[in-house]
Amino acid sequence: MRTELEKQMSPEDEKFTHGYYQGILCSLGKIRNFTTFVPSQDKNRNFVKIPLKDVADTTEIPNFAFPEILRRAKTVDVIWFRENQMPESFYEVEHTTNIRNSIEKFCDLRDFYAGFYIVAHESRERAFHEIMNSSLFSEMRSRVRFCGYENLVRQYESEKELSTLPQRI
Repeated sequence: MRTELEKQMSPEDEKFTHGYYQGILCSLGKIRNFTTFVPSQDKNRNFVKIPLKDVADTTEIPNFAFPEILRRAKTVDVIWFRENQMPESFYEVEHTTNIRNSIEKFCDLRDFYAGFYIVAHESRERAFHEIMNSSLFSEMRSRVRFCGYENLVRQYESEKELSTLPQRI
């Protein structure tokens, strides 16, 4: 069964690209009233024919940490920020790249009270758990979560539908 977003895409569109899932994450973050960030190197990737720079709230990271931490955070695929410009959640989309590298990046950002998520195809979940079970990542084991593409799209579509309903008083 095709999702609503997939129905909007023509066959020649790249349906399942890295940018597609970054766009879903940004859109979901906006529904939840977070400020959304994508790195400047990804700003021209497309989400359903729209450049990510037009989907995310910003490609400039807020000044929430020391420069060396900001340099690392600037490479995270999607970040949701609270009103106080502190990170709420960090998302790495692992479409084809090494999951371990993203977990190492999260280790560098571990001092923030934020969620850490690896977003990938469901077939990569086993590899994620194998990496997380390494003693090297024991400190982060309870903090980094896996989110499959299908679950992410279902969550987005569900919340998008709910966000269009009239609010009761």
